[in-house]
Formats: sequence, structure tokens, C-alpha cells
Amino acid sequence: MSEVQSSPFMPGRVIVLCGPPGSGKGVVAGRAAARGLTVLSLGDVVRAEMADRGLPETPENVGQTALSMREEQGEAIVVDRLVPSLSEAMESSDVLIDGMRQTEELERLREHIGDITIVALTASAEARAGWLAERGRGEDGGDEEFAVREEREWNWGLEHLMEQAHAIILNEGSVEELGDRTDMILETLGF
Repeated sequence: MSEVQSSPFMPGRVIVLCGPPGSGKGVVAGRAAARGLTVLSLGDVVRAEMADRGLPETPENVGQTALSMREEQGEAIVVDRLVPSLSEAMESSDVLIDGMRQTEELERLREHIGDITIVALTASAEARAGWLAERGRGEDGGDEEFAVREEREWNWGLEHLMEQAHAIILNEGSVEELGDRTDMILETLGF
């Protein structure tokens, strides 16, 4: 990875967490928060836009809102909207950005932050579909919605983002096992 300018937001450091839908990003984010990191969610930016548009949280609305935001305002719009909160959070803590999907988002973030650690999370499609069904979040839907969401997020270039990861967490066990793996990875990475 080439070195980018020092962060204007010091002293905090940034972890970008990426992974397909249902891979356990929320568990990882929760463990990071328990270690004192501030967690900022790119999904929350999309959900805020949905609220501004008066849309209920459904799988179709989440996907369509994310797509239309990118089409109307550029591929990195979600990161652009997160930067003010990120700047503020980095004044007092390290930050985990939950749910990055695209290399364009990462490149935009690198315009603001010089040193970014990327952690990728993965699990089988079957396991993820089951966990999403249990989670019950409005954006998750059923099997058909999972397939649509899966295709959309891989088409955004999630695979290319994951290839740049400094660490990959394979989630193939219990929530407790994922938590333990997360703690080990965060410790190894100096967080």
C-alpha cells in the first residue's frame, strides 16, 4: 500500500470493516466499541437518507436509496457524508467504519485519512442468509431479497475492497467465537 498524507484528524486511527451482508459486521463493531473505538456506520448514512425521503426501511428501499444516492451524487457520497462525524470522532478515539462496500469509497476516505487499516469479514452464503433471517432488520428480507442484495453488493466491488484487507476474519462458528477472533485480530493490529 502506498503511503498517503498524514491524517488532518489526528490523533485517532481508522479501521474500515467490510464484508458481505450477514457476515457478522455488527458483532465485530460491537467488540470494537467495547474496546473503546467509536463505531460509525455507512449503513446509517443510507438509513438517514431514507428517513429524509420519508421511506420505510425495506430491502427494496435500502438498496434503491443506496443506488440512487451513488447515481445522483457520486460513488463516494456515503463516505462524503460521514467525514464530518469521522473528523469529530477522531479527535478523541480510534474509529471503526462499519460497512464499506466499494473501492471508490475507500479512495475517497484516503483523501482524508492517510493510514487506514482494513479488516474483512467473511462467511458462507448459506450461513449468512440464515443469520440475516434471524436478525430481523427491516433491510434484510427473505431469500429472494438476500439474493438481490448479495448481487448488488458484490457488483459494487466488495471483493476488490476485501482483497486489500490487512486481516480477514472467517466467521464460521458461534457469536462468541467471532467475538474472540475479533478481539485477537484487533489486539494484533494494535487496537
